[in-house]
Amino acid sequence: MLYNVNKTLLKDAERVVRCTMVLIMLSAGISKFFSQGDFFEHYSALFQGDLRIVLPRTIVDAYLALIPYIEVSLGLALLSSGIKPYTTYAWFGFYLSLLFGHYILQQWPAVNQMLDYIFLGLLCFVLPAHKSLLRRDPA
Repeated sequence: MLYNVNKTLLKDAERVVRCTMVLIMLSAGISKFFSQGDFFEHYSALFQGDLRIVLPRTIVDAYLALIPYIEVSLGLALLSSGIKPYTTYAWFGFYLSLLFGHYILQQWPAVNQMLDYIFLGLLCFVLPAHKSLLRRDPA
């Protein structure tokens, strides 16, 4: 038996989820820009430790340098309802890459935490969206 669900309510829920995602991305990216290189240095050193999977330092360092730009760009892109499917796929790709990185570092709590972010993106993906993040569609 299917229940009659108010579509406007679902769109409002999607707005809350997407705004949360925007806040996560923008605060994470901006904080990395203002960390005076601490984020980069910390994770670059961790990836050079004694690990089961060893990635070339140039690849790790290049990706670490891109992460703040990815986060800010993705946060801004999530503001647009028109490209929501693409930005949620980018969200999945980004968090899967972080999950993989924490897996390599054998940081199991962080690996598990990444799943919460992936589910947040999944929720955003499946919920219908208002045409604008700032206005409600007429009922």
